[in-house]
Amino acid sequence: MNGDVSLSANGHAYRAYLEGAQTVLSGLSAIDYYSAPLPSPIDEALAEIVSAYTGWPPHVRERFVDSVPSDKLGLLAIFGHRAATLAIRNADVDQLRLGLIGNVIANYHIPDSRNVDTALAVFYHCARKLEIDPADLFDDVAQFTGEETANHLRTFGRRPDVTLKQFGWREIKTPEGVRYKFEW
Repeated sequence: MNGDVSLSANGHAYRAYLEGAQTVLSGLSAIDYYSAPLPSPIDEALAEIVSAYTGWPPHVRERFVDSVPSDKLGLLAIFGHRAATLAIRNADVDQLRLGLIGNVIANYHIPDSRNVDTALAVFYHCARKLEIDPADLFDDVAQFTGEETANHLRTFGRRPDVTLKQFGWREIKTPEGVRYKFEW
């Protein structure tokens, strides 16, 4: 394969995937998504996008990330935290993994000014609650991003000192189940 998806055997499939993802993302704002009930149909649509993303080779995943406007990539970070919340409510490790992958897509290229550790703390906490080793989760998800972010994930997953409070989060119990609230 020459690396150009448009010339590859899967070019049509990728274009259909990209168009579908862009349709979902373009019709959504962060404010609307934050205020949507949990779970919502948009959570399912974004889970499908993230799940399909994992099946593409690395150069195609990078091309996908580069094709999504930065303000729309943020929706995948929101998806990540919503998925982490739902993972705890449903005791679903796969949902937590998809959420972390959504977060990784949103942070594929980490700007110097962004502190991704704050977001990662929720996934670390949820892994512990689901009784899985955070290092295993973060190592697994590291395969879906660039080397710099992958190294950061592997290191963060091995930290012994991660707590919600340390990173500005609080777990709140509601009638629907837990929620994670950022308080800084």
